[in-house]
Parts: sequence; structure tokens; C-alpha cells
Amino acid sequence: MATSTGIRLVFGLVTFSVLARQLGPTHFGTLMLWLSVATLAALATNFGFGPYVLRAIGLQRDHAQTLIEDVLSAKLMVIALAVTLSCFSLIWMDGESRRVFGMLMGMQLADSITEYLNVGYRATNRFASETRIATISSVIQFAIVVTVSWNWPSTTTAAAALLGARAIVLVMTWVDQRRHMPGLKPGSIQAGLAHLRASVSYASDFVLQSLLGLIDSPILNHYMGPVAVGMHQAGMRLFLGGNQMSTILGNVFIPRLAHATKEPAKLQREGGLLQTAYLLAGLGFGLTLAIGATPITHLMFGQQYAPLAALLPWFGLLFFLRFVASAFGVLLTAAGAQNLRTKANLVHWVLILLLALVLIPRYQNTGWLVALSVGNLVLIGFYFAGAQKMVRFSLLNTAIAFVGVSTFLPWLTWPHS
Repeated sequence: MATSTGIRLVFGLVTFSVLARQLGPTHFGTLMLWLSVATLAALATNFGFGPYVLRAIGLQRDHAQTLIEDVLSAKLMVIALAVTLSCFSLIWMDGESRRVFGMLMGMQLADSITEYLNVGYRATNRFASETRIATISSVIQFAIVVTVSWNWPSTTTAAAALLGARAIVLVMTWVDQRRHMPGLKPGSIQAGLAHLRASVSYASDFVLQSLLGLIDSPILNHYMGPVAVGMHQAGMRLFLGGNQMSTILGNVFIPRLAHATKEPAKLQREGGLLQTAYLLAGLGFGLTLAIGATPITHLMFGQQYAPLAALLPWFGLLFFLRFVASAFGVLLTAAGAQNLRTKANLVHWVLILLLALVLIPRYQNTGWLVALSVGNLVLIGFYFAGAQKMVRFSLLNTAIAFVGVSTFLPWLTWPHS
């Protein structure tokens, strides 16, 4: 798991670093704006199927392949609807926008299916297979995107390269999964519809969780234009790269926690390990962004992104707060408390958008990051109240949380140049 995460993180960061350098803040901002739009349009196709299947497999371990096949059928239904709606939306776009959005939408759909198939590795403890595929696919994506952007730098060619790379990764993952799950195919329509109904609360929670990094671009573009979007999304690429640790930790722990829900002692032990893992991962990566803000900016993105150095400590704090929330949120998912998560996420986004109205005009990019941080503090409170009924927060984890937050404070006002 750690190897797979590290490989994806490194190659993903380097790939987008090259893209940002070659396109420059303006064109990179335009690409990221359309990527955010495409991701938002494709968001519903995930429908929370990953955590839904992992929890179901944790409760019914002998039916893993059947569950994966039946939910795959549900996923394909949602994808078909998304493709239909996207085709209609192309009518109102100009030529270049139509091409860029269409290709990035295709990339997101391919990535969505790939990520769902990766659940099969994690649910059946085949981490070595996932690491092997992650290594090969990451190298392929890096080679394609870097080669294209280096020789033909434009938003259109970059979108085409991303689509081609993700399509290849999807084919590789599908072929490999069929070797381990013979006869893997979508389940019946009836089973798919049943799982669609059962996973509605997971879908609502997933959409609200996934807005981070997506609605940022339209909002910042509205207030400040594509350069501000490019600057923010350069930092967000680092944030989202590290955030893969959260996805994989959740995929590992959700089946284990779901299986232990009727054994209080085992649930307390597994829950404590989960919280410690999230807190340490969030603190480690978050402090890396804060302390290394200036060298990371110059090394990854170059002098034209120099203002990003002042933003990275805020990205680091936000990253840690996000992982503190996840330390409780995964427990709620394992217990099937998706309705609580959905309501908490809705409140936290309403608060963020209200704060943004005041903070962005005054503090620009930093204002948006402050709004996100305050919103996540509120989310932590909601999650903590719900999760404490299941697993107590240990003294060790409490110390990590409070010491971790205070460690970021000096770096938020440190001059970066």
C-alpha cells in the first residue's frame, strides 16, 4: 500500500509540475479550470461506490466478486447518463473548449472506472498486484504527458495526452483484474438498480467530500481570473497527490472496521490504529508543504509560480485538518452513518461559501484557503461527535492533533521568497 501510494504521488506530482512549467500560469489555469468542470460533471459517476463496496465486502467477505460485478453494473448506468448529458452540453461550447472539455471528461470517466476496479485489489488484500500496476501505469502516464507537453505545449494537446494515458491505464487494470477474478463482468440490471438505491447516501456524501479542489477553480476564476486559478491549482496538485494516502488508508480500514463493528474491543483497537495512521500521515505531509514551501515551489514549478510559496503553508494546514476529519469520518463510513456525514459536509460547505464572500475579495487566494480551513474545523467537530460513540480518541492521538495544529502556526506568517 505504501509503495503504491508513493509511486502515484511522485509520478503524479512530477507530471503536473512539468505541465505547469510548460503551459505557464495562465494556460495551466485554463486547463485546470476545464479539468475542474469535467471532474464536477463526472463526479456523480463515482456515486460513493468505493466505500459502499468496501463496507459491503467487510460484512460479506465470501461474496466479493459478486458484489464488485453488481455494483459495476450500477456504475455503468450512471456513466451512461453522464455521457448523454455531457454530449448535450457540448452544443453550447466553442471549438477549443468543446475539444478540451470532451477529452478531459473522457479522462475522468476512464479514471473513475479504474479507481473502482482498484477497490478489488484492496478489498482482497492484493496490494502487490496493485503496486505493480500502479508502477507501470504511472510511468506510462508520465512518459505520455511529459513528451506531449514538452514538444507541443497547449491546453488541447495536454488534454489529449491525459485522456490517452488514463485510457491505457484502464485497459491494463481491467485485464489484470480479470486474471484474478475470472469472468469479471457487469452484473444484472436488476442488481445494479438495487445497489443504486442502497448507495444514495454514499453518493451524496462522496459528492460533498469531493468538491474540495473542484469548485475552487470556478470561484477563484470569477474573482481573480485564470492566473489565480493556475497558482491555486499548482498547490492543489500537491495537496491532492498527498490526499491519495487518505483514499488508500480508508480502503484498507473500512472492511476491517465493518467486520469488527460487533466486537467493541477489536473495534476500539482498529479505530485507534486508523486514527493514528491518519494523524501521522496528515501531519507529515502537511508539515512538508509548510516547511518546504519555498524550495518546493522553485523546484516543482519555477520562478513564475513564486507567489505559491506563501500559500503552501496554508495548504499544509488544510491537509492536516482534512486528515484529522478523515480519522473520524472513516469510522462513520464503516458504521454506515453516511447520512450524518452528508449533513455535516453540507453545513461545512455552506459555511465555506459564506466566508469566501468576505475573505476572497480581501485576501484573494489566501482568503479561500482560510475559509476552507475554518470549514474543516467545523467538519471535525461534527465527525468527532458522531465517531466518539464508536471509538474513543486516545491520549496519544489527542496529543498528535493539538500539537500538530500548533506546529503550523509559525509557518503561516513566515516570509517566503
